[in-house]
Amino acid sequence: MPNQTLRFCGHLSSFWVGIAIGVLGIIPRALANPTPQSSGNTESNTDPQALQAPINPVWQLEASDASTLVFPKTSTMAEIEVSSDGVPRTELRGEAVFSLIQTAGHRPNSGDPLRPSFGNRIRLNFETRFSGEDRLRLRLQTTNVAELDDVFDTDLARLSIQGDDQNRVSLSRLDYQFPIGDDTNVFIQAIGGSISDIADPLNPRLSSSSRGAISRFGQRNPLYRQGGNAGVGLAHDFNEQINLSLGYLGDDLDLFSDEESIAFAQLTFDPTDSIRLGLLYTYGLNGLDSGTGSHLANDPFADQSKAIAAHSVGLQGTADITEQLTLSGWAGYTRATATDLPSHPQADILNWAFTIGYSGLFRDDDLGGLVIGRPPHVLSRSHQTSPPWHIEVLYQIRMNDHITITPGIVVITNPEADLNRSTIVVGTLRTLFRF
Repeated sequence: MPNQTLRFCGHLSSFWVGIAIGVLGIIPRALANPTPQSSGNTESNTDPQALQAPINPVWQLEASDASTLVFPKTSTMAEIEVSSDGVPRTELRGEAVFSLIQTAGHRPNSGDPLRPSFGNRIRLNFETRFSGEDRLRLRLQTTNVAELDDVFDTDLARLSIQGDDQNRVSLSRLDYQFPIGDDTNVFIQAIGGSISDIADPLNPRLSSSSRGAISRFGQRNPLYRQGGNAGVGLAHDFNEQINLSLGYLGDDLDLFSDEESIAFAQLTFDPTDSIRLGLLYTYGLNGLDSGTGSHLANDPFADQSKAIAAHSVGLQGTADITEQLTLSGWAGYTRATATDLPSHPQADILNWAFTIGYSGLFRDDDLGGLVIGRPPHVLSRSHQTSPPWHIEVLYQIRMNDHITITPGIVVITNPEADLNRSTIVVGTLRTLFRF
């Protein structure tokens, strides 16, 4: 996501922020003392030598992650209620994630040995309900986790949690959703939004960054990461089986600029109680970089085009085979066109994966996970060798309602389709504390 900080109030002159504040009708006092935030979707500033020494510790959970995660109410959750029904109520929800990371593989810019790295991410969510059915969400966050895309010079190695805020708190989410009637929900996203906040990515076991896949690619179809992070959308249930979600996302400071934007629609079909299917279509400008694919897939025209128009289609589905076993998967195809270059050259980009989630593998509350697939890669290129494979295994150990430990390993073969580069292996031990 673009770099957003608590200097949000300083941008009130921009069109979109003015609209967002006008609709939300609230200016959090937390914005009064701004601090910078590292970006989640833009290129990182982390030095590739970052792993040579330990890092100093510190339905949506990523810009979209807790779409399938429900927090139980416990005695440790701070909840402030004002009077009776119909009066605003604010809940505080928080989490702290600590990650120990060890990697292996060739780094193009360094021959120094890789060393273990330790980092963390801390989030505080303030959720306010005015009518009981709406939700205003404000999230404060700080992240200090090694950015492996810089370390290995490829987004294929990117983890679900990474970033370098230098232990400074930033505003990473600001959104509001409310119902219209019984069947329609409206979404207004000012900071940190994504398609998957509005349209279900259908990977229920592994979509969370803190309790799901270890890697960024393993969370959902990369098509859900296209476009900007501010905009509007709606989701309408025609009946119990059919849902239509659609919307528009652009740059948060200039919603209708030509820098990065996406219009999308998804039709979700539930033929049975245990099977769900989704067909996603997007049309975007300069939004190919999902932070998961090869350099060529992120920019198939080698930085020569500033106006890349892309039509994308994604098919995803999930099925509960048993109460314990869930199979999910997706395939995404993109036709990208450089509209500002002679002859309007085109590129075809493909990605696919399937995932397995098995609860109660060794203990009742534990979860085993597997992801196998091929991240975004360009087709029909004469110089392109076999695209990389992504293989990921994790095991989630739920200690109690507040603590979850997840060891996992990610293997990337043939990084960047370069036969001269060795396989990348990433081992992690992730510990989540929720309150």
